[in-house]
This record gives sequence, C-alpha cells and structure tokens, in this order.
Amino acid sequence: MNPSSISRRIESCIACANNKEYETALIHFFPALDKTAKRRRSKDGVGSRIKKFIADQEAIISAVATNNIFLNINIDGVSFPDAIYKFGRTSIAHEGELDPRLTINDTGLLTIGHVWNLPSSYITGLIVGVMVAPENSGEKIESNLGVTLFGNEFSINELWGAEKKIQQITCDVFRNQEIFK
Repeated sequence: MNPSSISRRIESCIACANNKEYETALIHFFPALDKTAKRRRSKDGVGSRIKKFIADQEAIISAVATNNIFLNINIDGVSFPDAIYKFGRTSIAHEGELDPRLTINDTGLLTIGHVWNLPSSYITGLIVGVMVAPENSGEKIESNLGVTLFGNEFSINELWGAEKKIQQITCDVFRNQEIFK
C-alpha cells in the first residue's frame, strides 16, 4: 500500500497540534480517522464505523493521553466515542468548528460532564490510535518527527500499523496482559 491522504492529514494534524492550533489539528485529523475506520469496517455507515474504531482504540488513546486507561466512560448517555464523533467530527464536518461540548486545553485537566474538556494530549492519543491501526501499515510521512510514548522514543514512521507492539508496551507499562483481550 502506498501512503495516502491519511499520512498527509496526520502530518498536518501533528504540525497544528504542536502549534497549539487544536481545532485546526482536528480538522486535519478527522478525515484520517474516517478513512482508517472505513478501511476497518467498509460496510458500516460512517457514524457506526468511526465510533466502533474509537472504541477499539480507546485503551491506547487514553493511555497515551493520560498515562491511565479509561474505558467505557458514559456520562448522561454519551460515551467517549460518541463525544469525539458527535461533538468533534460531525460538528467540524457540518459546522466547520468544534461543538462547545468538546474543548481542548493546555492545562492537562480532564473533566467530563456536559462538556468534555480534554487535555491536548488526547489529540496525541487519537493520532497514535489511528497511526498504529494495522490498516495503516503502508503509510509514512516525509518529516522526521518523533514521539515519546511511556518513556520510549519512536519515529513517527515506526508507528504506522504497529498496534500489536504498542498494545504490548501498554500491557507491560500497566503490568496487565489482559488490557486488550
């Protein structure tokens, strides 16, 4: 597989996130998420496949974002995959901006309720969740960028399709081999 728009979008997302342009980062991120989710579940509708993909990757996303694992959070009938899809992806696709019920902050603060206020590290978690998907093993970026995950330095290009590797590192870090079972 040749690199696709997923690589270009992720590279642009990283650049914007590094400049603290979080909404713009997500504008670039969501097409990469959409295309990756479609590769995984081509027969599902867009909302279903995106929410299922985020649920599949939720342990990796939250571990990278917070150094904790948060799964199956549901506040007032809204789960993490619902919040990212409804307040992030759908709002950006249809309104051109994030729904006010999803905010990104620089303080490291995580609060969930009527508003899902996520630390900017969640953008990194989402990026990693997409990059490591086996469906993206043929992707690469031109830049020589890197990321530190759980104290390990990785080239961005090492992470494409490396889901099993990141799952094992996560299990080792949290001393729990059952996280992804």
